[in-house]
Amino acid sequence: MDFWQYQTLLHARIPRVKCDLCGKNRTVVITWSRPGPGFTLFFESELMTLMKEMLVKAVARKVGEHDTRLWRVFHYYVKQAMDKQDFSSVKRIAIDETSVRKGHNYVTLFVDIDTKRVLFATEGKDPSVI
Repeated sequence: MDFWQYQTLLHARIPRVKCDLCGKNRTVVITWSRPGPGFTLFFESELMTLMKEMLVKAVARKVGEHDTRLWRVFHYYVKQAMDKQDFSSVKRIAIDETSVRKGHNYVTLFVDIDTKRVLFATEGKDPSVI
């Protein structure tokens, strides 16, 4: 068996228990999964590794999940990474657009000139992207 045949073992099926104090059903708090997606942290890290190299739809087929669930995981970690960004040392930026594929699909890139690091990328090339 390969890794992906074990993917069902990596889902975080979190039990609900009845609280003795209030009588309401509560979800058990666990350390190996974050609330919401139903995946273990290990599985999410594997998903992110694959999504760096493959299309999300292809990863979804490979792991037997719907791509919208994978996109939620992707957006969660990208937002976390973007929130940690510190642009206080950026002095000069370059802005350029490039086509994504044939046709008129463009992406505008904002790059730190000194470190040659992409700071931000967004769809479009009109003045509203600035």
